[in-house]
Amino acid sequence: MEKLFKQILDLLKKGITLSLYFLCLGIIVQLLIDDKILGWDPVGNIQDAGSSFVGVIALVAMYSLFIQNRK
Repeated sequence: MEKLFKQILDLLKKGITLSLYFLCLGIIVQLLIDDKILGWDPVGNIQDAGSSFVGVIALVAMYSLFIQNRK
């Protein structure tokens, strides 16, 4: 059972990391082209969050992802 939990946790970590890569790539591309990407507006979504906790979590997650890759 413990082995199954480790596999599920590893799968979740990989999925979250992959989704954060796509989010960061989307933000960078949107900033470069200054337009929505196929109807997706990642920068606008973060701006619409305003001072809510979700926007802060997204920024912290992106920061921690880039810091992890430097080590």
